[in-house]
Amino acid sequence: MARKPYIHKQPDGWYKKNSFYIWYMLREATSLTTAITALNLFYGIACLAGSQEAWMGWIAWQKNPIMFLLNLAGIVGALLNSKTWFEAMPKAIRIQRGEKFLPDNVLIRGAWGAWGGVLVILLIIVAWLA
Repeated sequence: MARKPYIHKQPDGWYKKNSFYIWYMLREATSLTTAITALNLFYGIACLAGSQEAWMGWIAWQKNPIMFLLNLAGIVGALLNSKTWFEAMPKAIRIQRGEKFLPDNVLIRGAWGAWGGVLVILLIIVAWLA
Protein backbone atom coordinates (compact mmCIF):
# COMPACT_ATOMS: atom_id res chain seq x y z
CA MET A 1 0.00 0.00 0.00
CA ALA A 2 1.54 3.33 -1.09
CA ARG A 3 1.28 6.49 0.95
CA LYS A 4 -0.75 9.38 -0.38
CA PRO A 5 1.51 12.21 -1.57
CA TYR A 6 1.41 15.50 0.32
CA ILE A 7 -0.42 18.15 -1.70
CA HIS A 8 -0.12 21.67 -0.35
CA LYS A 9 -3.29 23.67 -0.82
CA GLN A 10 -2.42 27.11 -2.19
CA PRO A 11 -5.29 29.59 -2.00
CA ASP A 12 -6.22 31.66 -5.04
CA GLY A 13 -4.63 35.09 -5.06
CA TRP A 14 -1.86 34.08 -2.63
CA TYR A 15 0.51 36.56 -4.25
CA LYS A 16 -1.82 39.50 -3.51
CA LYS A 17 -1.09 39.27 0.22
CA ASN A 18 2.57 40.30 -0.06
CA SER A 19 3.71 43.54 -1.74
CA PHE A 20 6.96 41.85 -2.88
CA TYR A 21 4.98 39.38 -4.98
CA ILE A 22 2.71 42.11 -6.35
CA TRP A 23 5.74 44.10 -7.60
CA TYR A 24 7.27 40.88 -8.93
CA MET A 25 4.14 40.08 -10.92
CA LEU A 26 3.93 43.65 -12.24
CA ARG A 27 7.58 43.54 -13.30
CA GLU A 28 7.05 40.24 -15.08
CA ALA A 29 3.93 41.63 -16.79
CA THR A 30 6.05 44.38 -18.35
CA SER A 31 7.42 41.71 -20.68
CA LEU A 32 4.07 41.82 -22.49
CA THR A 33 4.24 45.56 -23.11
CA THR A 34 7.86 45.22 -24.20
CA ALA A 35 6.98 42.42 -26.62
CA ILE A 36 4.08 44.37 -28.15
CA THR A 37 6.24 47.46 -28.58
CA ALA A 38 9.09 45.43 -30.09
CA LEU A 39 6.76 43.68 -32.54
CA ASN A 40 5.36 47.05 -33.60
CA LEU A 41 8.86 48.40 -34.23
CA PHE A 42 9.96 45.24 -36.07
CA TYR A 43 6.90 45.52 -38.28
CA GLY A 44 7.84 49.16 -38.93
CA ILE A 45 11.33 48.10 -40.00
CA ALA A 46 9.83 45.46 -42.30
CA CYS A 47 7.54 48.11 -43.83
CA LEU A 48 10.52 50.44 -44.27
CA ALA A 49 12.40 47.68 -46.08
CA GLY A 50 9.34 46.84 -48.19
CA SER A 51 7.96 49.81 -50.06
CA GLN A 52 7.17 53.46 -49.61
CA GLU A 53 3.43 52.69 -49.51
CA ALA A 54 3.95 50.14 -46.71
CA TRP A 55 6.10 52.61 -44.76
CA MET A 56 3.55 55.40 -45.14
CA GLY A 57 0.82 52.98 -44.04
CA TRP A 58 2.78 52.12 -40.90
CA ILE A 59 3.38 55.81 -40.18
CA ALA A 60 -0.37 56.48 -40.58
CA TRP A 61 -1.18 53.54 -38.26
CA GLN A 62 1.10 55.02 -35.59
CA LYS A 63 -1.19 58.06 -35.42
CA ASN A 64 -4.10 55.85 -34.36
CA PRO A 65 -5.13 56.37 -30.70
CA ILE A 66 -4.84 52.62 -30.08
CA MET A 67 -1.19 52.67 -31.11
CA PHE A 68 -0.62 55.74 -28.95
CA LEU A 69 -2.00 53.86 -25.94
CA LEU A 70 0.04 50.74 -26.75
CA ASN A 71 3.23 52.77 -27.08
CA LEU A 72 2.43 54.62 -23.87
CA ALA A 73 1.92 51.26 -22.11
CA GLY A 74 5.30 50.18 -23.47
CA ILE A 75 6.98 53.27 -22.05
CA VAL A 76 5.29 52.87 -18.66
CA GLY A 77 6.25 49.18 -18.63
CA ALA A 78 9.87 50.01 -19.43
CA LEU A 79 9.98 52.62 -16.66
CA LEU A 80 8.47 50.21 -14.12
CA ASN A 81 10.90 47.49 -15.16
CA SER A 82 13.82 49.91 -14.89
CA LYS A 83 12.67 51.05 -11.45
CA THR A 84 12.46 47.54 -10.03
CA TRP A 85 15.78 46.45 -11.54
CA PHE A 86 17.58 49.59 -10.36
CA GLU A 87 16.27 48.94 -6.86
CA ALA A 88 17.51 45.34 -7.03
CA MET A 89 20.94 46.36 -8.36
CA PRO A 90 22.53 47.18 -4.95
CA LYS A 91 21.75 43.64 -3.81
CA ALA A 92 23.75 42.21 -6.71
CA ILE A 93 26.53 44.82 -7.00
CA ARG A 94 28.44 45.78 -3.90
CA ILE A 95 31.06 48.49 -4.47
CA GLN A 96 33.54 48.78 -1.65
CA ARG A 97 35.31 52.06 -0.87
CA GLY A 98 37.83 51.53 1.87
CA GLU A 99 36.19 49.64 4.73
CA LYS A 100 32.62 50.58 3.80
CA PHE A 101 30.33 49.81 0.93
CA LEU A 102 28.77 52.45 -1.29
CA PRO A 103 25.23 53.24 -0.05
CA ASP A 104 22.35 51.72 -1.98
CA ASN A 105 20.80 55.08 -2.88
CA VAL A 106 24.05 56.18 -4.58
CA LEU A 107 23.95 53.13 -6.86
CA ILE A 108 20.25 53.61 -7.62
CA ARG A 109 20.68 57.31 -8.37
CA GLY A 110 23.73 56.53 -10.51
CA ALA A 111 21.69 54.04 -12.54
CA TRP A 112 18.91 56.60 -13.06
CA GLY A 113 21.54 59.19 -14.01
CA ALA A 114 23.05 56.85 -16.60
CA TRP A 115 19.56 56.05 -17.89
CA GLY A 116 18.79 59.78 -18.18
CA GLY A 117 22.10 60.44 -19.91
CA VAL A 118 21.39 57.78 -22.54
CA LEU A 119 17.88 59.22 -22.99
CA VAL A 120 19.27 62.72 -23.57
CA ILE A 121 21.80 61.41 -26.11
CA LEU A 122 19.08 59.51 -27.97
CA LEU A 123 16.79 62.54 -27.99
CA ILE A 124 19.61 64.68 -29.39
CA ILE A 125 20.27 62.11 -32.12
CA VAL A 126 16.55 61.92 -33.01
CA ALA A 127 16.26 65.73 -33.08
CA TRP A 128 19.39 65.98 -35.23
CA LEU A 129 18.10 63.39 -37.72
CA ALA A 130 14.63 64.94 -37.94
